[in-house]
Amino acid sequence: MSQVSSHYSIVIIGTDLAGLIFGALCAKRGYRVLVVAHGSSGALYEHQGHTLCRRLDLNYGLNSLAARRVFDELSLGLELRNLPRPLEPSFQVVLPKARINVGTEPRLLERELRREFPGLESEIGLFFRRVGEIDSQVDEVLKVRPVLPPTGLVETFRFRSLVKKYPILDDEWALDDPLAKFAHGHPFRAFVQAPFRFVSGMVPARPYPATFVRAVTELWRGTAVFDRGPNALRDLFSSIILTSGDVRPRAMVSSIQVHRGKAQSVVLRDRREVIGCDMVVCNMDPKRFAQLIPQEQQNEDYHHVLHTLQPVCHTFIGNFVVRARAVPEAMARHVFAVADLGQSLEEDNLIHIARDADIGTSADDREVRLISAAMRVPISMASDGAPAARMLLDRLQKRVEDTLPFLGEHLLHRHTPWLQRGEDGSEDIDPGELQPGYGEAIAHTVGTSPLATTTGYKNILIGGDASFCGLGAEGAYLAAWNLLAHTTDRVPLKSGF
Repeated sequence: MSQVSSHYSIVIIGTDLAGLIFGALCAKRGYRVLVVAHGSSGALYEHQGHTLCRRLDLNYGLNSLAARRVFDELSLGLELRNLPRPLEPSFQVVLPKARINVGTEPRLLERELRREFPGLESEIGLFFRRVGEIDSQVDEVLKVRPVLPPTGLVETFRFRSLVKKYPILDDEWALDDPLAKFAHGHPFRAFVQAPFRFVSGMVPARPYPATFVRAVTELWRGTAVFDRGPNALRDLFSSIILTSGDVRPRAMVSSIQVHRGKAQSVVLRDRREVIGCDMVVCNMDPKRFAQLIPQEQQNEDYHHVLHTLQPVCHTFIGNFVVRARAVPEAMARHVFAVADLGQSLEEDNLIHIARDADIGTSADDREVRLISAAMRVPISMASDGAPAARMLLDRLQKRVEDTLPFLGEHLLHRHTPWLQRGEDGSEDIDPGELQPGYGEAIAHTVGTSPLATTTGYKNILIGGDASFCGLGAEGAYLAAWNLLAHTTDRVPLKSGF
């Protein structure tokens, strides 16, 4: 093994938002932080001269409790006020016989709901009051900043005390259905569920009330866009990390060296550089991360736990470059379209369409525009290779054309980030582009996360998009706080120079 060339308090592998937020919080406190991208990229990629999207992120929840605490901690209050540009409407939901604009003005939203769901004012009002009641309880819990799931006697005792005070923390609450008043196939149920099923990274058999109401409440408080484009938040937190460390966007990890259950160093592929560290944080897909630990050094019990962490679906993304005439004037930046109310909201029966997702503030005068769309598909699709990806792109385009009838007529280019071209010219599915959606949450996480922050290793933690993904956009901030709580216990700051 080569000699250690440098040492960092914390090495973060991957560029998911949660880990970058965590890295910024650590840098602010004085930890020396290194971010190794390990092939991860932001929201955009290039293909045949076009800038396309690899993921459709909704910017919302920036004024949630966890997010505000992050921005206050990092002295970014001014940026929080000035960077986001509110969208109006926040999003649209398109049903077979309805199109509803969801905005931040209560009076206008109430008018939309009365028009599309006449005679249901009482039931809808009761639903929103119940959502508000549960959300206020979740808010009170988040103010306490519990470590989820609890580890150790002290945290477990504290969690049990919170359960007595806030029953919403009890896992049995997962049996409750906030939309029980509306039968399956009811248009109002589809109207509420459509955006939720995309903003949440979990697709349980029935929604956990805590995550459901949190995502719905924060989403309906408004969405935003950044002038600097979809990578604005990642760039913001990366710039803070650079004040007390480094960000290497092109570096790749060869291995994580573990001795007696503790990560000792991270070996980079470039020149076999060896980085010493006090803590390693997974900020990417946990299964791909686990492969970086040599097999003879692995904690078998923990790797078995990761092996059982199976997604229930993947999010398939398609990009369509079109002439401007293909985009309807009244189209919102984000549209959730349901084809058949009688069918489950899966695959191409529910799609998320975004226009101009490659830029910040929409430039309506552009002659060429980008339409990006997403749908949830079974994980088996990824194993069928490039033909399956092309078939899914055909299906997705057909569904987009139901909402944008002239898309095919004005289509200039299309592509999915799932497809990568090898050195021999053949195409195959890029496993790094698969965006998993998980099923049930582990116990004592209020239904928010399919895996714990701690691992079977003394100084390796799990963050990334999977951590607390049930909370949608707010989950990245909660994941960062949980990472920080475990880090301060394990990596004490050194005083003096």
